[in-house]
Amino acid sequence: MVKGLQLGFALSLVAGVVPMKAAAFENAEPGDSALGKMYFTGEKQFASGAPACISCHNAGVGSLGGGVLGPDLTSVYADESKNPLLNAAWINAGSPVMAPVFSKRNVTDEEVSHLRAFFAEQANAEAKPAPTGVFTIVGIGGFVGILIIFNIIWSGRYRNRNRGTAHDALWRNYGGKGGR
Repeated sequence: MVKGLQLGFALSLVAGVVPMKAAAFENAEPGDSALGKMYFTGEKQFASGAPACISCHNAGVGSLGGGVLGPDLTSVYADESKNPLLNAAWINAGSPVMAPVFSKRNVTDEEVSHLRAFFAEQANAEAKPAPTGVFTIVGIGGFVGILIIFNIIWSGRYRNRNRGTAHDALWRNYGGKGGR
């Protein structure tokens, strides 16, 4: 009886009835995920000088997140319909948006293998919330800071040009008929 249960359990494992943890098999990509992350974020430049992926795409890395022009690539490796698109031919000429950028600056198969390893690692990682508001807050803070700096630099411009306040300038120009 026990041997029958063991045999049945073994057959169910082989048949795939009992779900197994797939994480052990996911990182079967030949590339280096750390190098792939460096290519994605732009820390390491592509051999052809192509732009970093993060300028248009997001993949859950970077302090301000990634670009929003292209799709979010956080789970692209896990999606069976999009996984075949992770190759050099699609990146270099397959996409109508990416083709003009990458047609003269091709990404090599080796670089794509590193990117695939990085995306495989991202697919297994816990999903982090996107830092959507950080960029807005930093932008508003920078804008206010620039306004303050301009105000400090040019605050005395009118007064220095007219050697006093606007009222004094009117008084001088109209010979005392300003109603003082």
